[in-house]
Amino acid sequence: MSTPASHSVVVGLDGSAASTAAATWGAAVAAKWGATLSLVHALPQDGPLYSPASIMLESQFLGQLREDGEAIIGTAKALLGQQYPDLEIETTISPGPAGTALLEAADWARLIVLGSTGAGAFRSVLLGSTALHVANRAECPVVVLRGEGSPPDERPVVVGVDGSELSGDAVSHAFEFASFFGASLVAVHTWQGSPTFGAGGTGMLVDWDAVKQEEAAVLSEGLAGESERYPDVPVTKVAQQGAAADVILQHAAGAQMIVVGSHGRGPLLGALMGSTSQNLLHHATVPVMICRS
Repeated sequence: MSTPASHSVVVGLDGSAASTAAATWGAAVAAKWGATLSLVHALPQDGPLYSPASIMLESQFLGQLREDGEAIIGTAKALLGQQYPDLEIETTISPGPAGTALLEAADWARLIVLGSTGAGAFRSVLLGSTALHVANRAECPVVVLRGEGSPPDERPVVVGVDGSELSGDAVSHAFEFASFFGASLVAVHTWQGSPTFGAGGTGMLVDWDAVKQEEAAVLSEGLAGESERYPDVPVTKVAQQGAAADVILQHAAGAQMIVVGSHGRGPLLGALMGSTSQNLLHHATVPVMICRS
């Protein structure tokens, strides 16, 4: 009996080392959550056919691709099943494009996991259109694995906080993840501006001590509800002046994951399409979770 999709962790799998790492990471999370692991393999889209011979060759080629996909999915399912014998694993092989296949499989899913690079239908998932397509449209958080994709453990989770509704979603998911794995949380809030900004010391007209207090208050307010909900999660608060991505990466050293909202207010505005998330996805050495409301 299959588990409802709302309890699944969906992974894009194409046989590359990156997607295999994503499947291993996703399996560890699904096992901890008691969720179903859904492995998804997308086949290339059919091209235009102009003759009976080309149709036959295309059919043979696509048949081989499906066999290869079944082998990739079957091997991963067998290996992960040995590691997590109690884990329910479902598999799907469907036509591309990869982003559409993932979203269809992940309707109401709890989490989608992608490798930072891939092959076949998932090739260049980080820099290409698939990751952006999925992260822009998914109804659940999307994790893009960076670095070696070590299984979740007790290392800290870093979350970007800016006081927006979407930032609140990121905070909620970060607390939940940290609680499940007995990890601590590093909550980072940043702002721009400098006491030396502008010719003639224009920035000196600003009460920067008051600014620091106000920004620290935004951080505390952004954490308040979830801190009460997860009293078992130790929290380190960081309210620091600077570019959001730079500060987050600075405090992600030794962490196991970074969590940000898809867009927000202030430094995290446009976190998915803007410079913050792009910098994180390019330069982070740990998985990055992009959250939507």
